[in-house]
Amino acid sequence: MNRTALHVCLALLLAILPMDSGAQIQLPQPTGFINDIANVISPEAKAEIQRVIDEVRQKSGGEIAVVTLPSLEGRTRDEVALQILREWGVGRSGQAGDRARNSGVVVLVVPKETSPTGSGELKIELGYGTNTFITAAEAGAIRDQYMIPAFQRQPPDYGAGIRDGVRAIAQEFAENFDFELTGDPVVQPQPQRQRGRGAPGSMFIWITIIIVIMAISRGGRGGGGGRRGRGGNNLIWLLPWILSSGRGRGSGGWSGGGFGGGFG
Repeated sequence: MNRTALHVCLALLLAILPMDSGAQIQLPQPTGFINDIANVISPEAKAEIQRVIDEVRQKSGGEIAVVTLPSLEGRTRDEVALQILREWGVGRSGQAGDRARNSGVVVLVVPKETSPTGSGELKIELGYGTNTFITAAEAGAIRDQYMIPAFQRQPPDYGAGIRDGVRAIAQEFAENFDFELTGDPVVQPQPQRQRGRGAPGSMFIWITIIIVIMAISRGGRGGGGGRRGRGGNNLIWLLPWILSSGRGRGSGGWSGGGFGGGFG
């Protein structure tokens, strides 16, 4: 590999490596859109929250993820909520112009009973697309009116607060995407398989990439030697990066806002 190709390789590595790796906690793999790791949501409240989340997904494509953690492990609520949005891919991907693109919300709660600081933490993290119809002020109003009062009860009712907060967030989706919240998700018909169709578009792209790389490789081994042949061979190292760049990633939009605060 010549010096120019080495510089390009290093630049690509720097571009794709996370720059904020020091501000991360070890997140478990998500098990759906409700991850009650702190174990503070009752089964009844969880079922109600799930129905609202399912209805929003089916009627708008937006995604709401609820996460409770016993501790932030020394990180801020902003860092952890944003990490969840990114790593778990909350908010579907889509083409430009898709109204539901990156319309994800993360509701992060740390109970005061398990928090090392003795103060509970709450963060409503908004995806890039969600910021277009839920402002930071509106997220703050949802926090103060629907969630904090339930958290401050004796004993605290985290399930009720999260349920009411998720309902209020869902209402924002309903107003933006022009649907009515009924409490019952829409039953989607199962698509029928179609046989006899050609290869999917992604397969065509992979085949094209492989053919191009093979052509470049052969050109590098062909007659003439010299610098031209070496340049062709040096492009081979780009193959893994090209292939990996075509894979789908978690779709969660990079957050541009939200509202958080402590309680206790």
